[in-house]
Amino acid sequence: MRRLPVAMLVALLVVAAATALFLGGRNDPQVPTAFLDAQRDTAESAARSVGATASQALADLRTAAANPPGDPAALLDKAARARTWLGLTLFTDSGRTAAATRGKAVPATALPSVTTGGSVVALVAEDGEPQLLAVTPLDGGRVLAATTAIRLPQPVADDTLGQRFVLTTLSGRIAGSAGQQAQLDAAVAALATRAGRNAAGGPGVLLGTPDGDRTPTLAFARVTPSAAPAGLDLAVVVVATGTPYDGDEGSGLVPAALLALLAIVGFLVVRGVVTGPIRAARRDLLRVAAGDLATEPGRYRTDDVHRVVAAARECRDLIAGRPDAKPPRGRKVSARAVTIALAATLFAWSAGMLVQFRSDEVRIPDSVTAAVRSQTGMATETLRRSLNDSLSDLRDVVTTKDTAALNRALRDLNAAQPRYRSVYLVDKAGKAIATDGRDPLRDTETPATEPRLRQQNQDGRVPVIFAEVPLPDGAGSAIAELDLDHLQALLGRVPGHARLVDGDLRTIGSTDGYVAFAQVTEAHLREGVAKAKAGELVGATHSTPGGQVIVASAAVSGGEAGDLGWAVVTERPGAELALPLNETRKHAQLAALLVALIALFGHGWLLFTVLLPLHRLARSADAVVDGDVTSVIYPQRHDEVGTMASCLEICRQAVVHGPGRLGAVRRPRGAATDQTVLMGRIEEPVRRGSS
Repeated sequence: MRRLPVAMLVALLVVAAATALFLGGRNDPQVPTAFLDAQRDTAESAARSVGATASQALADLRTAAANPPGDPAALLDKAARARTWLGLTLFTDSGRTAAATRGKAVPATALPSVTTGGSVVALVAEDGEPQLLAVTPLDGGRVLAATTAIRLPQPVADDTLGQRFVLTTLSGRIAGSAGQQAQLDAAVAALATRAGRNAAGGPGVLLGTPDGDRTPTLAFARVTPSAAPAGLDLAVVVVATGTPYDGDEGSGLVPAALLALLAIVGFLVVRGVVTGPIRAARRDLLRVAAGDLATEPGRYRTDDVHRVVAAARECRDLIAGRPDAKPPRGRKVSARAVTIALAATLFAWSAGMLVQFRSDEVRIPDSVTAAVRSQTGMATETLRRSLNDSLSDLRDVVTTKDTAALNRALRDLNAAQPRYRSVYLVDKAGKAIATDGRDPLRDTETPATEPRLRQQNQDGRVPVIFAEVPLPDGAGSAIAELDLDHLQALLGRVPGHARLVDGDLRTIGSTDGYVAFAQVTEAHLREGVAKAKAGELVGATHSTPGGQVIVASAAVSGGEAGDLGWAVVTERPGAELALPLNETRKHAQLAALLVALIALFGHGWLLFTVLLPLHRLARSADAVVDGDVTSVIYPQRHDEVGTMASCLEICRQAVVHGPGRLGAVRRPRGAATDQTVLMGRIEEPVRRGSS
């Protein structure tokens, strides 16, 4: 009990100091963490895009190499139809000599040492252009190698961001760039070289030297395609312009000073009303119980302590033969009420912190809004490319009339690409006749006459989306149903709470829990989708009952995917952004929680383990004062209050049995160090009359 007030004082002062430190406000504006996070996510997304190109190149080469013709020229002609390659070369196993070539010859020295199962690597051509080299083994020890260009995704044109994408090697050599003002100045080029070297250790962000109200930011990420888990010798660096931002955080100095004042006042009040009187009364009762009848117990302002001491004084007077000397009982300060009031002041401080730093006052900087808009556009482009690639893959497979060979190719396609849930053939009536993967969700319908992407249903439990390519002999179609989980993963690259909607604003997928085909009803989201379908990349802030939000939207347009009429719309609450005010709010919430817990457990412990037992002892003391000296007083806890109860019980016994119960009589004889003595066995006495 003695240490608790000190512990509470120290804990509250520590929280007050932390509040002043973390909520004291910044004098120097900084680039928001939300902007830096967005640029890092953009770099990772661009690196994944380049990695997807590498994986797709290897998949295309494997598809072209399936059931290879024996003639090298025919094999290269078949492979050339699958993709626009820079060069194709067929190598034999003897010294890796080139047997046939199309386009630029692939140098044998560029081949990886291990080609089992196929691989993809990055190389730099003689002209300095970066290229991808895909290699797949063939029967007879032959190796088919192909090179393709690396194309960086185009950043969204935005004067606020000024984004540029830079492709570097892990040694820091700049291999290419894309975007506004693709030519880099010397300072940015040096930072890009440094970022490329750092990319081997993981994604991150570098900040350049501020120039007025603009700070160059360089986010970087290594290219790690699924076809090469160890990663390529490439990195993507996103160069953007960050704007320093102060966020109008406010100051935590006043709340910190108020908390320190409450802590000190609370400590003094607890010492003066609770712990101090209890300890002093305990000393007085110990003297009386020890037989010092000449001592005069003190007068205490705390109600329950006053009542217990009054009972001890009554017993002392009765033992000393002065039964008429009864002091007035009186009612004074309630320690329980004081403790509850002190706890209430701390709870009020916590509530005030939550109100002062509430989240609906967040001001979202334009640079963060532009970054979310750019991320949404890039993620939508990735989704569009995946949809178009699903149809392109199926086209590349459906090139033979041999059903057995076609089934094998479909199985290989399903195994190589995670975007499909099942692939199968359908007959002229549209009925599935051979399936690889999960059971088809597609309803039976007449096969299409042209390759297409199709959303079959507009209601139901699960959206059914598939790619369809007619068979060469007209006997049906090849169907590849798209996996919604894969689409969800692509949608997860969109910042915030993103939804994929169809032409009638029905939900196809969402990063949060959703009901399939549920209508988008929020006016600001519907407005964003409408603008996106009109050809505009949307990104703006809106005021909602929950505070400021960023709404960004982009249409899935281009290629067969554009015929679906889909769009992506995302909502990013300002309260979720890593902005200075939000960070301050989180610190304020943590401080409020800690203070509330200190008040709850500290004052709660005092109330339930000290003051309530003291109150029950005071009721027993009132009975003694009223003349009831026959009821035993039991201590409830082994603490100061328990000691007071034991002393009062000894005084009560002395009133009943005489002063001989005081002093040393109240203590058990012996000590814990005394030697244990084994008592002899007590024989049972023989009863009279027993035989």
